[in-house]
Amino acid sequence: MSAFVSRMAWRETRAAWRHFAYFFVCIALGVAALVGVDLFAANLERAIQREARSLMAADVELRTTRPLTSEADGVLMKLDGRGIARMQVSELVAMAAVPSGTQLVELKAVEPGYPFYGKLRADPEDALATLFTGTHALAEETLLIRLDLKVGDTLKIGHAEFRITGVLKKEPDRAAGAFSFGPRVLISRQGLGATGLVQPGSRVTHRHLLKLPEALTPKAVQAELAATFPDKTARVNTYQDAQPILRRFLRQLTMYLGLVGLIALMVGGIGVASSVRAFMKEKLETVAVLKAIGAGSGTILRIYLTQTFLLGALGCLAGAALGAAFQIALPPLLKAWLPIELEFRLALLPFVRGVGMGLLTTVLFALWPLLEVRHVRPNLILRREVADEPAGSPGRMAWAISGLLAFALAGMALWQAGSWRAAGLFIGALAAALALLNATAWLVVRLAKGLSRWRLQASLRLRRGERGVRGYRSPFRGHRSPFRGAHGPPLQVVWRQGLANLYRPGSQAQTVLVSVGVGVMVILAIHLVERNILWEIGENVPTDAPTFFFIDIQPDQHDAFARLLVERGHTDARLTPLVRSRLWALNGQPVRRESYEDREHGWYFAREYVLTFLNELPKGNAITKGQWWEGGGSSGLPRVSVEEEAARRLGLDLGSTVEFDIQGAKVSGRIASIRKVEWGNMSTNFYFIFEPGALEGAPMTYVATTRVAPQEEVSLQRAVVAAFPNVSAINIRAVLDSVAQVVDRISLVIRFMAALSILAGAVVLAGALAATRFRRIYEAMIFKAVGGTRRILAATFAVEYALLGAAAGVVGAGLATGLAWGAGHWILDVKWLFQPVALVWGIGATIAGTVLVGFLSTYRILDQKPLPVLRRE
Repeated sequence: MSAFVSRMAWRETRAAWRHFAYFFVCIALGVAALVGVDLFAANLERAIQREARSLMAADVELRTTRPLTSEADGVLMKLDGRGIARMQVSELVAMAAVPSGTQLVELKAVEPGYPFYGKLRADPEDALATLFTGTHALAEETLLIRLDLKVGDTLKIGHAEFRITGVLKKEPDRAAGAFSFGPRVLISRQGLGATGLVQPGSRVTHRHLLKLPEALTPKAVQAELAATFPDKTARVNTYQDAQPILRRFLRQLTMYLGLVGLIALMVGGIGVASSVRAFMKEKLETVAVLKAIGAGSGTILRIYLTQTFLLGALGCLAGAALGAAFQIALPPLLKAWLPIELEFRLALLPFVRGVGMGLLTTVLFALWPLLEVRHVRPNLILRREVADEPAGSPGRMAWAISGLLAFALAGMALWQAGSWRAAGLFIGALAAALALLNATAWLVVRLAKGLSRWRLQASLRLRRGERGVRGYRSPFRGHRSPFRGAHGPPLQVVWRQGLANLYRPGSQAQTVLVSVGVGVMVILAIHLVERNILWEIGENVPTDAPTFFFIDIQPDQHDAFARLLVERGHTDARLTPLVRSRLWALNGQPVRRESYEDREHGWYFAREYVLTFLNELPKGNAITKGQWWEGGGSSGLPRVSVEEEAARRLGLDLGSTVEFDIQGAKVSGRIASIRKVEWGNMSTNFYFIFEPGALEGAPMTYVATTRVAPQEEVSLQRAVVAAFPNVSAINIRAVLDSVAQVVDRISLVIRFMAALSILAGAVVLAGALAATRFRRIYEAMIFKAVGGTRRILAATFAVEYALLGAAAGVVGAGLATGLAWGAGHWILDVKWLFQPVALVWGIGATIAGTVLVGFLSTYRILDQKPLPVLRRE
């Protein structure tokens, strides 16, 4: 019997291979998306592991934001006697000035021997050696272009002037991030001292790089430093932990892209169900004949299930090959964040996962239409005209098998996402979307049927009123066809027939609505989220928001800096004190940061907090619990106000106590109020604010904010740099432009994957229309026989496709709006802005795309001759 099943499956496939082209493409696209993303992630992880030492430029790195104390320096000096080489690298933001202008730069100061691993690329190649022979610098080409400089020119940073001796091309250990504040400038540690930029409270990152002898393991040295280094806020990492920002960013991005690919696979599954159902409708007579000669339902089911599985396997393998080809497209899109060169290699796991999910999807979506063969009776051969479709439900077995496969598919989604929460959100959102789309599709078909019947009854009543029942005359009789008009086809006939096509026998309206609606939902939701992010960080900047931030103002420069701004007419300038700290204890219990760093939202415990003390409640802040201090001091611990989200994550409430470590000194406070902060107002905002007097004597700097007209920006920057070389000016307009570019790049990558969902939806749409091609030919020939022309047929089809596209577009846009709102509210914490223009464009594009795909799928019908087709029938 197994030979018979295999032979029949092969014969059926060979005879109808064109019918399964859409089936094949749908599965291939979904699997290609999953395999492509997984292969990219695997190759990237392999590249990071391969070049891990280069990405850190050392075996072990100790990172701190504070200068070394004598005790900490003694701990590191003990390493020198054990064959461990070490050097210090400092990174900070500074202003570079030339007579023609200024530019914010990312300054990096290194020592001789840098880097321990990897290679720094510069032009000329020996330019790095010149850094340690005087006040020389290497600069990125971007800086030279912006300031109209060339190699050999000088620029001023802080109190020192540096001669540019080369162009910096690439650093092995530059941290990968979404955006930077400016071009990189590389100088020596000695040159950094000459600038005078490193002051108490300045924002500087000190990296102490260690190169170990073969006898020592990085993990052992990491554990030793973590236990003995006196500054517990310092981070100690090994080269295996290199580029945590890059790893976290790519892990999250590949998870989201993988889920988008999974949506493409689900849409492809709908195409599978549509293709199998249409194929089985054409094979009802064959099934009936097989049953008449003794074949059981189980045997027939195995024949077509084997056929489906084989076709699915071929589609999955083709999709896996296409996913491998995606490696040509994805890396260039992500090149801005990749400090390493990718080498493409095949990995087994992405192929196994993609092919496995593709096969599960194929079987899951094909099972229901295949199980209908059990209800086909042999007498269907003699009752073909009246028993066109099998009757009955799939039964308990189908529900049980489908539940098992769905559970397996959910497990695959969890495997793809890597977290229960993300997988649960994805599965729940997809299930809800499919349920709503199915319900809406059913409702649209019912409404079309009801409206068509109402119009027909109204027309009959009108004709009977004019002629009487006996005198009723068919609209198809007479010397003039109702389809022929002096100015084109009658709109009434076109609209009536196009509407009736939605519910005619064999209509695929529900399948088309679901598949296209899911695709519209995905890509439109991505666009809405992107526009909301850009709106909040850019277009929603308040009209009175500051345009400049001046950082690293020292306490002894406070009054002079304020006078400079007032003399230049900026009386609205605001100077706010900043004190950098680490969270030390909550309610008397010490905070062990290492136990929180790997948790979700664990950075609330492990991050550096910038504290301040203020008399008045900052702009855009509102007290939600407790009260703000109104003059006068408090007895006992100083009063503290905390932002509401930080309070929730840290478990703080009114009366709770917090303790901060400020460069070795401990400062405590008691929570007196909880605030809601408007983070998008572009002002200086804080998680913790102390009452005045609580932080006296703490090392601090000031940040100044002011609003500057565009024509005054350059002159103000020059005046500040000339008077205060250590102060850095951050132009908010430039930062917003940088963020917008980042969002655009990320959106481009996600759109690339989301487009696969739309492509799969288009294939499903074309397959659904092609599946009913023979029925459409017969109906079209009847219209032609009674006087219908190519124009009337084309117009009728266009109305049908436009109605399908409009319904799918409206439902998909509604679901996209809900999905975008949920993602912004629950995940991204982004304000919601309703965007009707984007929704209208999305619906319009859906209608146009549906009409185009529908026309390309059925335009050959218009050229068929009526007589041969009707004779065959």
